[in-house]
Amino acid sequence: MHAISSINRSTKLRNIVVAAFGSVVLVGSISSFAANDVKASILGTPDQKAVESLAIKLLSAPEVKKQKEETLKLLQSDATAKTEDGKKTLRNAVDELAFAATLGAANGDPTHPKLTWAYTAPRTWLGHKVPGSRWGIDNPDNVYRFITVDGASKYEITGKLKQPGPVQFSFLLYDTYFGENTKQKNLDEPIAGLRDRDIKVESDGSFKIIVDNEPGNGRVNHIQSNGDAKILLVRNTFNDWGKQTPIPVEIKRIGGSDEAKLATDKELAQKAADYLKAGTQTLLKFKDAGGLLAAEPNKLNKPFVRGGGWGFGSNGAFKLAKDEALLLTLDPLGAKYLSLDITDPWLVSREHVRANGNLNNIAAQANKDGTFTYVISAKDPGIQNWLDTSGLHEGNIFIRWQALPETTKAADGAVREVKLVKLNDLGKLLPPEATKVTAQERKKQYDLRAASYSHRYTVE
Repeated sequence: MHAISSINRSTKLRNIVVAAFGSVVLVGSISSFAANDVKASILGTPDQKAVESLAIKLLSAPEVKKQKEETLKLLQSDATAKTEDGKKTLRNAVDELAFAATLGAANGDPTHPKLTWAYTAPRTWLGHKVPGSRWGIDNPDNVYRFITVDGASKYEITGKLKQPGPVQFSFLLYDTYFGENTKQKNLDEPIAGLRDRDIKVESDGSFKIIVDNEPGNGRVNHIQSNGDAKILLVRNTFNDWGKQTPIPVEIKRIGGSDEAKLATDKELAQKAADYLKAGTQTLLKFKDAGGLLAAEPNKLNKPFVRGGGWGFGSNGAFKLAKDEALLLTLDPLGAKYLSLDITDPWLVSREHVRANGNLNNIAAQANKDGTFTYVISAKDPGIQNWLDTSGLHEGNIFIRWQALPETTKAADGAVREVKLVKLNDLGKLLPPEATKVTAQERKKQYDLRAASYSHRYTVE
């Protein structure tokens, strides 16, 4: 069901959420969430709160504060910071990257592995105010949970699917957090991993995965690590926010050498500063020829196969005058999941909890032929499939095709049209079936988004 056709459900859905999980209050920044009286949920675990608390503490460490200033100065000297929108969004981008770095350090012990939700919007929950940790074109439809691992240990991961579950999920092993040691390309090239279609699940929905450095030798649900392994990323992708549920996952270390000595606060702060420095270099690297920040404005690059093998991606950029819009038409190619996401000039997602910073194939309206037509603009054009830049005229675009038919080997023709147009000309350029939206209906659409998004916080 599409978002606008569902707007009359927003009040009902909100009441259901409140009745089931306690008061849900959206406050302050529209991407903030307060649910302090909500019981422990799939994502709101004691480990999650402990890691967040330590990461917030690390933000005040001298090493981190010094690196933040160095990062800010370095990025301020870049051409992107000279633009109005680049300058406007820079400090927030540095703040969010810094918190992503402190989260990585706070959950950095592979001998005491913890599952931590990260790379997400700011929120207030679990009794504290949590900064945003978005960077590198985070996907608002994803719940990203990371586990620090090493190649010398053996880990057992257990989980249980709860229906309706994610439209796609994966467990992928990487050798870098932020592109450190010039491994920027490796951020999309896992060492090894398992996608949902690779995992054997029992009749009750449960499954067990073993991660170690031994060959699989025919073992099911096995991920082979190596000496470079650093992070196991658990990725859950949703396209129906109000219904789909994160997979409950637990991990324990069941083999390896003696446990490492716990790091001191100073050592953790230095690790966080190092991660922040590496992330800064990654952002600058993305600006090189072919990088995600180097795309020619108002065009999309040819779709490419994602490194995890779970689908296709395409990136681009938008640069619009006040009276302009970017018109895009995409073919889903039979994918169960298609999304169009926009970011600021520094690759941080735009407001998506209570605004259309992204649209997936459930939230968007399909054309009669099965394609999807979208409009990106700073001003609301009054149609359902509007990507809301929250006032920015410049930024970046990323498109994801996932959960494709096995027979789909290429994405030729997936991008049907990308066209810079005048806002006043949209009426004659849009498909005749494009749903028109009033200001009141837009507010209801955004209320429904916020209520639907809150589901991932509260589900037990």
